[in-house]
Amino acid sequence: MKIDISNIKVRWINVDADTEKASRMVDLLNENEFKNHQRFSAVTGIEPHEGVREGEEHYRNCAESHFKVLEETILKDGEPVLILEDDVEATKALDNFTDTEFDFPDDAHAVYMGTSHGDGQYEAMKHDQHWLKIKRVFATHAILYFSKEYANQTIEIGKRWIYDRNMPFDVGLAYELQPNRNVYAPIVPTFYQADSKNTKNKWEEITKTPLRITEGFKLGTMK
Repeated sequence: MKIDISNIKVRWINVDADTEKASRMVDLLNENEFKNHQRFSAVTGIEPHEGVREGEEHYRNCAESHFKVLEETILKDGEPVLILEDDVEATKALDNFTDTEFDFPDDAHAVYMGTSHGDGQYEAMKHDQHWLKIKRVFATHAILYFSKEYANQTIEIGKRWIYDRNMPFDVGLAYELQPNRNVYAPIVPTFYQADSKNTKNKWEEITKTPLRITEGFKLGTMK
């Protein structure tokens, strides 16, 4: 499926008070010639569970922001949407996207344009010279959704994980959704989470470094 990445609908999540991040996101996307990007005012005010781990206090707000974007975009119009968080920066790989068509895997339900080494239990099988097929990969800072069904399942599974299991929804997607769907990532991440845009969480190293390529998939270990 050949798509000009610059024409993809982009929605980026940003808290109203974070005006500097918003300005930097506009610059980032304009500089890389994204033609259809729009800020989404992040959901706030949802309390975390008691005893939440430091640095994850806003995991429910983050998740609900993603869910609302999905409801207002692909679940309404059926068009692909790239959801970004406002702490992203582009890697040099993005230079290859400008003014070009990219040949995404035809059966892709979603593509993680940004990835994380997370707990290290992921698998990334080489699909071709550009793409990895992934399972158990964390992070939600840059996900391109192609499938309405996948978007619906993201919300269903995500809500269960943030409210019933008191865990960030990217873990639920990694362990429960990805293994049963066609989810891909570029061999070199397109976006990473910049340390310069974060105070508590410093995830640049594990989101900027490419995933290790594995020979095959194995059964997950999380129940």
